[in-house]
Amino acid sequence: MTEVLVYGALFGAGLLMVLAAQPYGAPRASLARRLAALRPEIVPGRRGKKEQVFRTRLFEEGLRPSLERAGDAIAGLLGRLGLDLRTTEARLRASGDHGGLALFLGQKLAAGLIGFAFLPVAESFGLAPRTPVWLWVTAAAGGFLLPDAILKSRAEARRRRMREDLVHVVELLALSVSSGVGIEGAVEQATSSGEGPLFHELRRLLRETHLRGEPSSDAFLRLPDEAGLPDAESLAAAVRSAIAHGAPVTQALRAQAQALRERQRLELVEAGERAQVRMLLPTGLLILPAFFLVVLYPAAVQLLKVTGP
Repeated sequence: MTEVLVYGALFGAGLLMVLAAQPYGAPRASLARRLAALRPEIVPGRRGKKEQVFRTRLFEEGLRPSLERAGDAIAGLLGRLGLDLRTTEARLRASGDHGGLALFLGQKLAAGLIGFAFLPVAESFGLAPRTPVWLWVTAAAGGFLLPDAILKSRAEARRRRMREDLVHVVELLALSVSSGVGIEGAVEQATSSGEGPLFHELRRLLRETHLRGEPSSDAFLRLPDEAGLPDAESLAAAVRSAIAHGAPVTQALRAQAQALRERQRLELVEAGERAQVRMLLPTGLLILPAFFLVVLYPAAVQLLKVTGP
């Protein structure tokens, strides 16, 4: 009976995904959405052409629309329950995932379903012993929550790399401006002369600003929100002040570079102090007992020889 339910659910889910991806099965876009697609300007957060997520075209065209619709339904349900998803959106931006919140929630749902169906499917094929239902639910919960942990780790690693590259960007801007190049030309030179997640994000923002017909400096103004990098807010404020009030750009950029380097130095010092505290636990549990064993064992042997019969 369990195999029938599991196989029926999997077959129905796969058939629904295939049918929903067909031209006659997918819901028709509204008139407002079709008119918005004809506009040449790019709205932040709603790009006309979606970035490919899956490597195969079959999954991209057949699975992605279903995942996004399921994610929209989950987002609406969580919103009615009063749960705030802005932290997840910020982590998606910081990790460089431009698939959107709906796709991410749909992927979480798919991971939960796979976790729930893994044990009974393995049991039906004779690859695993009979397991209770609560293990299925635990595996489903783990599959649903695991993408959050992976996203948090990716966002922190990418944000840390971008913060390191931010110092190089500011220094490149200061060198370009001090050599006589204007702020617009300095932005172009700085973004095209480096590699890394921050430089890639700046180049993407530059392409969008050029499509809008806006100045190149607007890419730095949008960087904190688009990349999820709060450390770039001071740089954006310096660029905005230089453009609006004619403030001395070179001195402001050098001051920003110095402040960023000092902040990174303090963070490294704090990380070293935290590492010293964390090392106390393995030292107390592993090193000290072995040390005492090596020191006291010969003395205990000699004591037994002396006091023995």
